[in-house]
Amino acid sequence: MHATLRRVGVALSLSGLCAGTAVAGDPSARDWIPAPVGTNLLAVYMAGLKSSGFYQNGSRLDDSPKLGVQGLVYRQMHFRELAGKTVQYELIVPGFRTTLDLPGEPRDRLSGIGDVIAGAAVWLHNDPENRFWFAWEPFITAPTGRYHGSRADISPGKNRWSTIQDFAVVKGFGESSYLEGVLEFEFYGKNNNYYGQTLKKDTAIRLMALASTNLTEKTYVGLRYRYETGGREKIAGETVVSRARNHQLAAEITHQLTDAHQVQLQYIHDLKVENGPRMRGLQFRYVYAF
Repeated sequence: MHATLRRVGVALSLSGLCAGTAVAGDPSARDWIPAPVGTNLLAVYMAGLKSSGFYQNGSRLDDSPKLGVQGLVYRQMHFRELAGKTVQYELIVPGFRTTLDLPGEPRDRLSGIGDVIAGAAVWLHNDPENRFWFAWEPFITAPTGRYHGSRADISPGKNRWSTIQDFAVVKGFGESSYLEGVLEFEFYGKNNNYYGQTLKKDTAIRLMALASTNLTEKTYVGLRYRYETGGREKIAGETVVSRARNHQLAAEITHQLTDAHQVQLQYIHDLKVENGPRMRGLQFRYVYAF
C-alpha cells in the first residue's frame, strides 16, 4: 500500500517558482517583460500547498493520503546587454518541507535545500514602444539538493539533472492590459537511486496563458491557466506513471510599494490531475530591485 501510493505521483514540484521576469516553472503575469539593462532583482517566495486528493489515471483514490508542502525560495537576477540583446542571468535556490500522511502509516516529513537552478533569458524581440516581446530561456537544474533514495518522493532534491526550455511572447493592449503565452519543455536525466532502482522520465510539455490588467497605477491583477502533458515515468522499462494531463488555474494581485519594492499574493488551484496529488494553496512573493 505504502509503495503504491507513493508511485502514483507523490513526486512534485513547487508551483510558482517565479519573480521579476523570466521563470523556471510557472510564471506570474508580466514576468516576461524585461527590466532595464543594469537592473538587479532579489526575490523571496513563501508558499504553502495542500492536497485535496490523489489521482491515478484520472480517478481519485479511496483513502487518499494527505500531502503538504511549505516552500521558501531565493532568486537573484541581473539584466545586461549582450550582442545587442537584453539578457537576464539568474540563480534559484529552493527549500522545501514536505509532509506525507498515509492511512495506517506514521507521518513522514523531510526538509532541506532543493536542487539549484541556473538560467539565462534572451529577448529576441524587445519592443517596449509597441509593448511586444519574445524571449527564450534555457535553465539547468543540478542535483545539489538533499536526497534520500529510500524517501525519494518527498526529498527536496530529485537526484537527476534536468533542463527547461522556455519560449514566451507578451503583447500589451489598451492602457494597462497584457496577454502572454508560454511554451515550456522539460527534459530529465536518470535517477539511478529511486528506491534502489533507476527511474526514467519522458519530456514534460507545458502550455500557459496569462492575462493581466491594472486596478490602479501601482496595483494589477492577473490570471494564469496551465496545461501539462508528457512526463511518463518508467522503472526497468515498465511504465509506473502514465503521461500527465493536468490543468491548473492561478489568480494573483501585485502591488508596487515603491520603485524598489514589490509584493504579490497568488492563489494556486489544480483543476484536474491525471496522476498524483491535486494541490491548492497560497504563495507570497517579495521583490527588491536595485
